[in-house]
Amino acid sequence: MGQIDLKPMKTAIVGCGAISDIFFQNFTKRFEMIDLQYCCSKGGASAAQKAQQYGIKKSTLEEILADSEIELIINATPTSQHYDIIKAALDVGKHVFTEKVITTDFKKAQELRDLAHKKGLYLCSEPDHFMGAAWQCAREYIDAGIIGKVSSVIATASQNQDGLMDFLRYANEPGGGPGFDYGIYLITQMVALFGPVKEVCGTMQTTNPHHVHRRISRPELGHSYEAMNEDLVSATLVFHSGVIATVHLDANSIIEAPAPFMIYGKYGVLEMPRPSEFSGEVKLHRQDSHEPSLLQPVHGFDHDSRGVGAAEMAWAIRMGRTPRAEASLGIHCLEICQGILASGRTRSFYQMTTTCEQPAPLPKGYRGFPMFYHDEEASLIFLE
Repeated sequence: MGQIDLKPMKTAIVGCGAISDIFFQNFTKRFEMIDLQYCCSKGGASAAQKAQQYGIKKSTLEEILADSEIELIINATPTSQHYDIIKAALDVGKHVFTEKVITTDFKKAQELRDLAHKKGLYLCSEPDHFMGAAWQCAREYIDAGIIGKVSSVIATASQNQDGLMDFLRYANEPGGGPGFDYGIYLITQMVALFGPVKEVCGTMQTTNPHHVHRRISRPELGHSYEAMNEDLVSATLVFHSGVIATVHLDANSIIEAPAPFMIYGKYGVLEMPRPSEFSGEVKLHRQDSHEPSLLQPVHGFDHDSRGVGAAEMAWAIRMGRTPRAEASLGIHCLEICQGILASGRTRSFYQMTTTCEQPAPLPKGYRGFPMFYHDEEASLIFLE
């Protein structure tokens, strides 16, 4: 085997909002493949604070794009800003890992993917939670046939969208509704576990468009406003593998309600944690047992490992292979969301036009090995 360049990838974060802290923590303290150099934000104030807090440099987007040493951009901005930032980064020859959906516009997401391919670059997207310990544990049991042939999946979640929109402004921007902002977690986990989807049907509606600002600290307190996004999603996904999944999201409810994710096999049922978590209890229900068995994961990333997709992306680029969170996965999941919308309008099944490779499972056995050899999963992490 020829010489492999395994030097960390010089990286910059664009967007320094609340969710960015976990990226900063993981990129500066845990994921060795990422060499975080700069950060920037729209106004600059939050970038200055994060730069000081995490010992990196504050910059502007223009300066980051002009720096030839920066290979990878982490896009942690709201979805409404994704297209322009991703395109600008690809145009100057930088790989991009982006938060949530690439864009809410299916054709624009494909355009960005095609631009990346044309330039020999990689575009990857969240959610990367399918690489977490709980979900890799489920993948192992499913692939090994422990629960038999899987026939169906049910995933549900509830949110208080009224409260979210008052607290987080992006929740009432394009892509901020439960379908694209949270449903993408459920859908990505399903595709990672069972492969691509063949057809979808369902509805995505705004059932409660009228709201009033009730947060005391907001200057708009007491003013009414209109919801820009969906608040109710109900859908059926038919996979090429034969699995049928039900997705139900209700944003007119309470935010702390349980979020069950159940996988039904011929010989057992897996009860999973929230799809937006990397870890959590994985329970196996079997016919001959009164109580479920708690499964012990044998994979790493059993904590908040947001950004592992970017670390795995950097490793894959250095190794000359396709990253697990490559754009085709994100675009296929985005089309599923768009297909639910289209199905609701036409009152018919939507036939998928894209497909993707099911991401390969991560290696087993990672428990924090020192970096004495080139183990794929261990090489993403370094010990403090």
